[in-house]
Amino acid sequence: MVVATWANGGMVLSDELHMISAMGGALTGLPGIGDCLDQHGIVLGVHLDRDGFHECAAKRPLPELILLDALSPEGDGLEDCRRLKGNVVTRDIPVIILVSPQDEQTKIAGFAAGAVDCVSNLVSAAELVARFKRHIELAAAQARLQRRNEQLETALASMGQGVCLFDESGRLLLSNNRYAEVYGLDPAVIHPGQSLEDILNLRLEVGAVPATSTSDYLAWAEATNMGDVPQDWIKELKSGRIIRGYHQRTPEGGWVSTHEDITKAWFAEKALAEAHAQAERAEQEARAAHARLLAAFEVVPEGLVLFDAEDRFVLWNRRYEQLYAESGDMLAKGMRFEDRLRAGLERGQYPEAVGREDEWLEERLAHHAAPTSNHEQRLPGNRWIRIEERRISEGGSVGIRVDITDLKMQEASFRLLFEGNPMPMWVYDRETLKFLHVNQAAIDHYGYRLEQFVTMTLRDIQVPQDAARATAAVFDAEDPAATTCSSRHLKADGGAIEVTVYSTCLNYKGKAAALMAVADVTEAKRAEKALLQHRDTLEEMVRSRTVELARQTEELERMLEQEKHINELQRQFVSMASHEFRTPLAVIDGAAQRLIRRKEAATPEFLAEKTDQIRSSVSRMLELMESILAAGRLDHGRITIVPKPCSIAEIIETCSARQESIRRSHRFLLELDRIPETIYGDRPALDQVFSNLFSNAVKYAPDSPNVHVTGWQEGESVCITVRDEGIGIDADDLPKMFQRYFRARSSTGIAGTGIGLNLVKQIVELHGGTIEVVSSRGNGTTFTLRIPIGAEMSDELRVAG
Repeated sequence: MVVATWANGGMVLSDELHMISAMGGALTGLPGIGDCLDQHGIVLGVHLDRDGFHECAAKRPLPELILLDALSPEGDGLEDCRRLKGNVVTRDIPVIILVSPQDEQTKIAGFAAGAVDCVSNLVSAAELVARFKRHIELAAAQARLQRRNEQLETALASMGQGVCLFDESGRLLLSNNRYAEVYGLDPAVIHPGQSLEDILNLRLEVGAVPATSTSDYLAWAEATNMGDVPQDWIKELKSGRIIRGYHQRTPEGGWVSTHEDITKAWFAEKALAEAHAQAERAEQEARAAHARLLAAFEVVPEGLVLFDAEDRFVLWNRRYEQLYAESGDMLAKGMRFEDRLRAGLERGQYPEAVGREDEWLEERLAHHAAPTSNHEQRLPGNRWIRIEERRISEGGSVGIRVDITDLKMQEASFRLLFEGNPMPMWVYDRETLKFLHVNQAAIDHYGYRLEQFVTMTLRDIQVPQDAARATAAVFDAEDPAATTCSSRHLKADGGAIEVTVYSTCLNYKGKAAALMAVADVTEAKRAEKALLQHRDTLEEMVRSRTVELARQTEELERMLEQEKHINELQRQFVSMASHEFRTPLAVIDGAAQRLIRRKEAATPEFLAEKTDQIRSSVSRMLELMESILAAGRLDHGRITIVPKPCSIAEIIETCSARQESIRRSHRFLLELDRIPETIYGDRPALDQVFSNLFSNAVKYAPDSPNVHVTGWQEGESVCITVRDEGIGIDADDLPKMFQRYFRARSSTGIAGTGIGLNLVKQIVELHGGTIEVVSSRGNGTTFTLRIPIGAEMSDELRVAG
């Protein structure tokens, strides 16, 4: 036990923290007081210094009771009581004053001074200790009641609903600020003592009443408030708000009610009810669409295959199986790609790997591991396929197999036609006139070796007098139609021959080239009259063959272009369907299915949860589409920045409110008092900047609900920081954060395109501003924007690109 000493002969009852102050020897006159106090575990200490007593009484922990003697010779006990009650620290400590039994005036003065009890100085020790304990219990009960009142006031202030309590006469007893705010009133105008009609008149001024007369509304309110059965009602106000209320009578005859603004929820429930009515039909349509998607996947003429991050088979179509029928083992989900290749090698699936299996396997796996690859592969039966593969952001890959056997056969036929043609033919570069390839007939007829031909140009075989005219004729042949001209060529032995040249344009290994067929008409010229008919026939035959060759070339190029276009569309389709849109669509589909299954027993909380899931997924898809479209518009110069006076604070508040309505788990803490009221900027573009930043702050901080947005003016610029407390970014990823399609390692498992921050940076720079990022792994991320305030470009347009 702890013993402390007080003034005026006062004594402290420690252990239970009781305090007694006795003047002089007042307690010594009570027989048995010592034993009685000892029995209750009370130790007394005596201190004669009066100021020391008051100083100790104010120290914590505070005593639970103080005993004063009104007739103490050391000082006036009543004055001590008034002094204790005048101190904010000790004023709530109960005080008992010992008085003379016949002294009524002192008793009255003691109660006036703030004492809780005035006890005769002749009282027995047992009664005095009993009074001590009783008043201590009463003081503890009052303290608990005060704490509960404070807790009640705190709870009322923090409630999202408006709460009011009226007495039996219809007067307001208490209300929280939200009660006034629900009806668009200043909380300061609502105070206890007002009648319901007084408050209704205040609401009438701001249109926060239903579209009925005041008397009708008061009659309805009285009937609702006076009913014994709790009432739950919904009213639409003239201002357009929808208010839900709950009334219940109190035992004393008054009533308590809650008031909640459910405008958004009301319209959301109406939309949800409409969606609920269509859910069954939507489910059927969704299932039918899913079946059509799978059917479309199967009817694609190319082989399609999808691998996971560990190169295991996930999905493929029947055409893929048919192309690799010789591999033997049936494909199964989870089978490793390398295992499939090894099975094919054992069964002769890949003729080009025979004798070099290990080397071929290494090369094939290297192609497969590349971010993108495109190569051709020969299969048994002289079949050929083109393989196109692309890695996706989740770590897997998608592959397309195109059967190009017919194309290879056409190419072989073209090569055979070229190599085996009896007419001299060659392909030359239309820009440099250098020979690119010649056939055997040209080598035999002109006498140059192949090695010589490929080092020469078309001018080297021209007779000098005809070189300029021939070159001009060549350069005039710009369209792909066949052209014909006469010329004189030099053979390797120096002899000149007269030739007729048939030429057509084509693309040869990525170069602008021409195919030329040469007919030696030297002998025909010498015997022109005798062989005129034969020459005409020969020329017609050559012309026909050349036109057919041109037609075949055109058809080949057209087929190649068509195939490239189809392949590109397929890659885009598979990449998009398997990546960004699959997850939100699955969430929407799952939410819709659960709504259907529980449509009869769905609670408002369940419907709200599923609505939030659907809205969040739709919002994600809209963000993806808007980011992709905006990036495309920037790339093609179709985004125009039109600086106009606008409030950047209003833009930030709108974007944060929109994000909070989508992601109810987060809140935005705005500090925008130090930014200018108006800057010059493009409001829609800045809205897109902050929408992207706020969406990222929520998405990459799933377990940290606070997002801090701070703004200030710095010189001629306004500065805005957006800080989250999320997963953060690795230091070596920070320099790449604004690159197109780049995603940090810390974002693994979180959906995204890598477009948003690049778009934000371009829009900020188009405003003449800058953006910086500071972050570390696990410590959140801060983006800082600096945008000029001034209007130096207010009469001009900033145009992307």
